[in-house]
Order: sequence, then C-alpha cells, then structure tokens
Amino acid sequence: MSYYLLKKEQGQRVSKVSSTNDFIKDIKIPVGSWIVADEQTNGKGRGGNVWQTLGDENIIFSGKLQIPTSEISLPLFSIFSSAALLKSLLSLYPDLENELSIKWPNDLYRGEKKIAGILIESEIQAGICTIIIGMGMNVYGKTIPDDLKSKVTFLFDLSPLEGTTERITNLFIENLNSYIIKLIDPSQILNELIWIESHSYLKDKVIETEWDSKIVRGKVLGIDEYGFLIILTEKGEKIEIMDTSPSFRII
Repeated sequence: MSYYLLKKEQGQRVSKVSSTNDFIKDIKIPVGSWIVADEQTNGKGRGGNVWQTLGDENIIFSGKLQIPTSEISLPLFSIFSSAALLKSLLSLYPDLENELSIKWPNDLYRGEKKIAGILIESEIQAGICTIIIGMGMNVYGKTIPDDLKSKVTFLFDLSPLEGTTERITNLFIENLNSYIIKLIDPSQILNELIWIESHSYLKDKVIETEWDSKIVRGKVLGIDEYGFLIILTEKGEKIEIMDTSPSFRII
C-alpha cells in the first residue's frame, strides 16, 4: 500500500485565495503538496462555519496527503494533527508550555482563548483516503474584533522575529508526517495519547453535548485509541463522543 506524506519541496505560497483547502483539492495539484496563503477570503471552519484568521502575522495553510483507508482513524488523525502543531510550538517556544493546550478535537488554545484551528476533509476511493488538512493560526496582532475578544487571541504578545511563521510551518509539516507514521503503529498510539491528555484543555472539565439524540452532561476522562472523547455522565455512564455538536459547551 502507498503512503503519500507532505513534502517540503512541494510547497508554494499564494497571495490570495478563497479557501486554501479548496485550492489544494484541485486534481492538478499532486498529493504531498501544501500551500500557505497571504490572504484567504472565505476560510472554512468546522461544521460549516467560517474561519477568520486575524492579525498582522498569521499562518493560513493546507496540505494534501493519502493514506490507505484501513490504516487511518480520522478522529485520531484530527487530534494528532493538533498535537503535531502544539509540539512544533513548544519545541520552538518552550516557555509557552504552561499557556498552550489542545482543545479536542482539533483546536489550540492559549489560556482560555483559541489561537489556531484545524479542518480535516477527506475522500475515499478504492481503499485510499485522500486527506486535506487545513490549519489557521493567529500568530501576532494588535487588534481583535469586539465580537471575538472573549474567544480568540494571538500566540505572541509582541511582534515575532522575521521568518517565525515559516519556521512554525516547516516544523509542523515534519511533526505531522511523524504523527502519521505513529498512527499506523498501534504500539506508539497510547504514548502519544498520554502526552496529548497531559496537554488537554478539556481534561477534568464538565461538558454538555448532544449524544444519541439527547443532551448529556459529564466529566471529561480522556481520549480513546480512536480519537473519541470519553466522558463520565451524571448517571455514572461512560460514553464516547466522536465529534462536537452545536450544543457542545463547557459548564
């Protein structure tokens, strides 16, 4: 079976696109390619939402890769992608260890506010899963729209050194490829989940969400080997949640 990971030499920068995910889906762009955009006019968020990248310094990224369907759990790939981004940041900026966390299934937080989001789109044909991974990060800026001030922030409070976004992007690609290899080796998954849970924004928090056509409340226990969120409900029942719903909230 063939695996096509992201290749550094197949990257390109574009000045302006509607959506980096839509741009790289073009069948003329080979698997293994990735792009960064200076501007995105109609960025995609999860659940049909719009992703708005903010600030004077940001990263707007998408990549295309392929993995045999039998080797991939998309929910696990989603949380591993966030872990790849967090490991990249902590490798470059270890002083942020106590500020950054992963909010399941695929957001990065600084403190109580979001700094980055990942959107995974996939298509399966003949046993091969083609994955489009989009990533947007607010790196640095001076202003945030009033309606977002309580929800989002920037990675840095001060303007970063020249080339910072390029260093983050290149390391993210390296760590993402490394995590894909770990995905197909079950012996490595547990260790990575332990690390992810130690950096989890939701760990031990109480959430409310829709599950099995009803609203449930429960304490977050962790993440299972498929990438599902495990919670202990008020009734003492352990349940696994595959994704967030519109009703998902922290209590």
